[in-house]
Amino acid sequence: MARNNEIVGDYRLFHMIRAGSVYEIWAVRPVSGNESFAMKWIPKDSAKYDGTAVRELKHEYNVGKSLEHPSVIKTYDYGSGKNGAWLLMEFFKTPNLKQQIIANVKALQWRVKDVLTNAAAGLAHMHDQGWVHRDVKPDNYLINDANEVRLIDFTIAAKQTGAIGKLFGAKSKIQGTHSYMSPEQIRGQGVDPRDDIYSFGCQVFEVLAGKLPFTANTPQELLQRHLKSRPPQLNVLDTNIHPDFAAFVNKMLAKKREDRPQSMKEVMVKIKTEPIFYIPPEKPKADEPVEEKND
Repeated sequence: MARNNEIVGDYRLFHMIRAGSVYEIWAVRPVSGNESFAMKWIPKDSAKYDGTAVRELKHEYNVGKSLEHPSVIKTYDYGSGKNGAWLLMEFFKTPNLKQQIIANVKALQWRVKDVLTNAAAGLAHMHDQGWVHRDVKPDNYLINDANEVRLIDFTIAAKQTGAIGKLFGAKSKIQGTHSYMSPEQIRGQGVDPRDDIYSFGCQVFEVLAGKLPFTANTPQELLQRHLKSRPPQLNVLDTNIHPDFAAFVNKMLAKKREDRPQSMKEVMVKIKTEPIFYIPPEKPKADEPVEEKND
């Protein structure tokens, strides 16, 4: 159904950015203004419209409104009515990190230190506010050409399990993206920021290697590899990656929370201050094609 110029709340839809499995993402403008925003919207006539979808959108609004950081998408408003339910956010027009990895991972490497430092800073802020993202992956980071980053999608974010919950072995709903889920997420072992650190480690590995640390033929086999398998050594896959940094990425991917870095601030400082490569990659020249990884 064509929806251009449809009015939702006080906003007019003018360009669809993406249609997801549940929500539509639109660029919108106020009916009485020209500033652009992004709207995450579930139309009332959608087959996916139900109480759960509306509650998840309101939850995402509540999480987003509690966050204020340059590397986190700004959340402005939430509403519901005859057109459905919607969430109004900052319009940050750029591909996500996953799209850029697929397009040409080598083209990212000259700026990977700044990109990953900013990405880590945004997630560290979220943890400081008591939230665990629980779906950290390149798809949920928007990155522009100036290395500015926005962490997005707080649909399944949750507060960290408290001391009493840990004492009694609190369980959590098993949610996340299989390629990036920590062993504890897979087992439903409560909510902990160090689970995000594992997922961030998967993302760092993917940005540097051009492929995920674990792949498999079936979802169940993939989850088993997160639980039991060791990741490949980054400095073996790419001999220009410094072995100390490769070891740090492996530490992020440790099977137990206590063996990982204990905070995203620690991860951020490590990325910012330690060498990732022996020889820092140079910025590709505009008229020079960049060799792509095909594995």
